[in-house]
Amino acid sequence: MRDRYVLWPIYFDCRLSRRQGRRVPRENAVKNPSVEDVAKAAKKLELDPEVEADAAHPSRWWQREGRVLVKQADSKTVIVRDVAAELNKKQ
Repeated sequence: MRDRYVLWPIYFDCRLSRRQGRRVPRENAVKNPSVEDVAKAAKKLELDPEVEADAAHPSRWWQREGRVLVKQADSKTVIVRDVAAELNKKQ
């Protein structure tokens, strides 16, 4: 896992605040993204996504939303922004 970044769906959820885990601007976020949505966006960006469906974000340990592991093609910030842009194209 050292050569991969972890992307949580909460990074892209417009209903959450930055404090709650959102990592993109609200206007670039989407409503209620699923782990499958994030994986599809990462696949379109050729980031070789790997889904771990039963994982829970540490701040929301009671909700098993899943996570997506992607290859480190660029900095995590750039990858998160690119995935958010791809998610926005879908909606």
